[in-house]
Amino acid sequence: MQFKYPFHSISHDKIPILDIRITNKDNGRAVNYRAMLDSGAFANVFHSDVADVLGIDLTKIKEIYFGGVKKSKQMKGKQYILEIMVLNKGQNYKFDAVVVFSDEISDTGLPLLGRQGFFDRFDEVCFNYKNNKFYLQKD
Repeated sequence: MQFKYPFHSISHDKIPILDIRITNKDNGRAVNYRAMLDSGAFANVFHSDVADVLGIDLTKIKEIYFGGVKKSKQMKGKQYILEIMVLNKGQNYKFDAVVVFSDEISDTGLPLLGRQGFFDRFDEVCFNYKNNKFYLQKD
């Protein structure tokens, strides 16, 4: 199964953005989001506001520290397992993955899909800048 997408052009840059559906399997709440593939991100990172939408009480979850693009060396967040479904042209692929919720990323930006919990769920992730597309391969 292959999911193909065009890059989105933002400020003269090609950005790999795709539609996903995330579900809190503990209460069944689900929401569709646009997210950005980020090969530099170690993990999936979403703003904490997304946890509120999914009915996740972050006050009951232990805080962790992780690296990021922020000037300080570590950022704070809270991990939670969600079901992530990749959507494209009538096809879908879903899996459970850890997401880090953090207030220390922009609440106006896109959720980040990283190497652990997203890239590692596919057999191949390819960015083809010359042809203005990227794809995810799951055999």
